[in-house]
Amino acid sequence: MRIKSLFFSTALIGAGLPAMLYGSIVVYEIPAISSIRHLPDRISPEAQRAGVLRIIATPGEFEPASFLVEAKADIEKFEIKTSALKGESGATIPADAINVRVVKAWYQAGTAWHSYFGDPTRRELVPELLLHDDSLVKVDREKQENSLRVGDAYQWISYPAEKAPDGYFNYLTEPVADAPKLLPVAIPQGENRQFLVTVKVPDDAKAEIYSGYLEFAENGKPAGNLKLQVKVLPFKLPTPMTYYNLENEYLVTIYATDVLDAGRRRNLEPEKTQALQKRIYRNLLDHNVRNIKAVMDINNRPDRDQAREDVRTELRLMKEAGAPMKPLLAAGWVFPSPGDDKREDRAERFRERIDDYIKTVKGEVGHDDIYLSTWDEAGEARVKVFRELAEHTQEQDMKVWMTTHEGRHFDLAGYAIDLANHGGWPDREKAARWHAIDSKIASYAGPHTGPENPDVFRRWEGLARYKENYDGSFNYKYFDQLHTSNAARNKQNVWNDFLRKEFRSFCMVYPTAEGMIDTIAWEGFREGIDDVRYATLLKQEAQKAIESGNATARREAKKALMWLELLDAKTADLAATRQEIIEYILKIQKANS
Repeated sequence: MRIKSLFFSTALIGAGLPAMLYGSIVVYEIPAISSIRHLPDRISPEAQRAGVLRIIATPGEFEPASFLVEAKADIEKFEIKTSALKGESGATIPADAINVRVVKAWYQAGTAWHSYFGDPTRRELVPELLLHDDSLVKVDREKQENSLRVGDAYQWISYPAEKAPDGYFNYLTEPVADAPKLLPVAIPQGENRQFLVTVKVPDDAKAEIYSGYLEFAENGKPAGNLKLQVKVLPFKLPTPMTYYNLENEYLVTIYATDVLDAGRRRNLEPEKTQALQKRIYRNLLDHNVRNIKAVMDINNRPDRDQAREDVRTELRLMKEAGAPMKPLLAAGWVFPSPGDDKREDRAERFRERIDDYIKTVKGEVGHDDIYLSTWDEAGEARVKVFRELAEHTQEQDMKVWMTTHEGRHFDLAGYAIDLANHGGWPDREKAARWHAIDSKIASYAGPHTGPENPDVFRRWEGLARYKENYDGSFNYKYFDQLHTSNAARNKQNVWNDFLRKEFRSFCMVYPTAEGMIDTIAWEGFREGIDDVRYATLLKQEAQKAIESGNATARREAKKALMWLELLDAKTADLAATRQEIIEYILKIQKANS
């Protein structure tokens, strides 16, 4: 986020010295999160000749900045070296807190930037992957195709369904791996490459300006530097809370976050899949997904002892990764087993199974603030069965979450649903309906994951949903998984966007055996939830000021709350909105000090 007015006085805005460059490069600063595509063969209107790359963040926050490097001659090896950032007091932000990645543009289906609906008849070059090794994916612009490095060889990953090889691409075992740090990048003459710099501010960082440099080298020779400054703010971000009630946590989760079951079904070593699962949980937490959806959908397993141990294993891995375990969102055993809905003893069978499950989970987490799930997008017949089964679940002090749609689930079973994950775009009227019966509402498919545009996810996972009085985000999904029953039949390949016609790949990240490869959309998701955290702090500070008895502080607080209520988060410039929120927080704190 580029906020110069919070660094210096207004008189100095735009007065930053240009980057110290020589050789064959020109450097441009661009917004890290933008609705504009930055492509290798053009310089967008957003680009400005870089002076100083500036970031504003709080202690503990991840915050990105971005720039383009244009080559005036062929560069075989462009390298970037980071240094520690030194504060005005002598404190430092270490170099390893600065993550520099190249933004890889590759070919995706024709709707890729804007939609999760597929159009495999067209191919568009879109920036998406955040890589340390630019050569992991090779792009042929003449043929409009991608190839992925698998081990020591490249595999074609742009084939249509009719040319798919037998079997499926098992990302849990295939040797696909990014580098741990940024490797040299080739930049042909007349082209540019986009880089994303993400700084993780230490939790104990002092509130001051930290400065350092990104050192450039061109074909092994020094090519100048770009100054990097991070202003650390004098406050920390809180847990996100809802707009309508500061006592209610704004829940953030996402579907499809597990690999344990896929690994087990494919006879992989438990130690490897468990290590990968912990890295997945860490990635989720680093992107503000606090309320991780524990999968534990093992109600049909014949070996009940093993099923219980699997539940405990997953919960322990979540705890070891640092996930908050309360409230807990679980798939659980609210589902009847196959054929149960036709059996006379279905309720008895369900009660026995759910009691066993509840005892197992409560014994591991030590509380009963647990939401269990049931059928996904249930039709009318299943909703009626669900009502019967939900009574017993709620009598055991468990809550139930369910995917819902307009005109069906609220009308038929609203009283039995504690958290409605409502399909479609957020709307205050829908939220008010669920709140009227003391239930929560989140949403998905507004939109599904899939679009590469990071502004979409910053906006709709963040303030646009928050301002509609929703209780959180519960979107579909983190990445396309190896579906147990149809992976081989459908010849799945998570890296190929041209296999399906109706929908594109639903990938916020791309899974490998070693961990997740992030995307700019995933970076946008994190920024969106951070926007909610900033807004939460603004409301908390305003509430304290209103209750303080300080007339000046009360006036500043009410101005801030009025501005936030009038904000149209669906259309606002979100970078400017973040700046306004920060300035209001500082004004209120100063007035109330």
